[in-house]
Amino acid sequence: MQAIVAIPGSDRASVVDHPQPESVPAGYILCESVEIGICGTDREILLSKSPHVPRGESRLILGHECLGRVVEVGAGVTDYQAGDWVVPVVRRPLENPPDPRRAQRPDMLPMGQFTERGIFFEDGFATKYWLDRPEFVVDVEPELSDVAVLAEPFAVAEKGINEAEIVQKSRLEHLDGHYEPRVLVTGMGPIAFAAALIARVRNWPVTMAGRDQPDTFRATLAAEFDIDFRQLDDMNLADVDVEEAGFDLLLECTGSDEIAAEYGSWVRSCGAIVWLGASRIPKPRNHNVERMMCEAIFRNHVILGTVNSAMRDFIDALRHLKDLKARFPAATKKLFTERLSAEESLVLYNSRVKQSVKTLVEF
Repeated sequence: MQAIVAIPGSDRASVVDHPQPESVPAGYILCESVEIGICGTDREILLSKSPHVPRGESRLILGHECLGRVVEVGAGVTDYQAGDWVVPVVRRPLENPPDPRRAQRPDMLPMGQFTERGIFFEDGFATKYWLDRPEFVVDVEPELSDVAVLAEPFAVAEKGINEAEIVQKSRLEHLDGHYEPRVLVTGMGPIAFAAALIARVRNWPVTMAGRDQPDTFRATLAAEFDIDFRQLDDMNLADVDVEEAGFDLLLECTGSDEIAAEYGSWVRSCGAIVWLGASRIPKPRNHNVERMMCEAIFRNHVILGTVNSAMRDFIDALRHLKDLKARFPAATKKLFTERLSAEESLVLYNSRVKQSVKTLVEF
């Protein structure tokens, strides 16, 4: 069977032959990939030319955004049966069970204590069949199978929002348990749309800021979700009272240090900033970090960096995708901008189609 892989020394994705599992071990399930999402993490892995390949292997099978279907279950598995739809989680503890001295959510484990399928020392799902343990997949209702491939990127955004909400509710007594922030999302890529839509489906007012022209596909799609789109260049702090017109929650999704530093200035006192994007290979830059520090101190900002997600966040993502599909059915379908075969998809692992949101590989 075919697999889409990253090979050390190359910045291009390749399709190679990969052996199909011959049997299903006790306690495991055999799944087939139905759809795989391509994202910026895949492109960063390739750009680095140094994928974290599994031990003893010469390449890394890509694909961490996956909608799968159970084909066969091993002895002792009772929670799943053939035909069930599932979404696999990405990060897993190295030890099973984890060292009790470090027992915590897998997404919170320190470096060296975990693998990430399709990213970090464990093969992903960009192949037809794969084995997994039941505790690392999430049930998908059949009626959500047309959108559930978005569960992983949505779960990453869910984690950032969940963490910010927990922190804000715990430190701001005047909220009295009710958190309804004005939200600013910077960026217009897949993770930015995920963040904006998760906030929107919670009925929070959302502004999405990007470099697109107002009449382009992504800008008009944001409007279909009742999101206020604004061009980054039009957001000028010169005549703005931040406490009056600013935001309570910034979800920074571009990975640009320049934008993170600049638009943190739009966050009101006691607001939260969540960094959801970053470069795999950061480069030295000159920015006024002192200004950002000063504003964070005097305005009592909370700054959170977040990566990957917990099982809680995957469950929230599927719940919110269900709500999104019910409230905005036509717009939700438009999030899938390309559907390609494995061979056709290779070029898009290195460059995105202009105005694309989510590219899918169909197996």
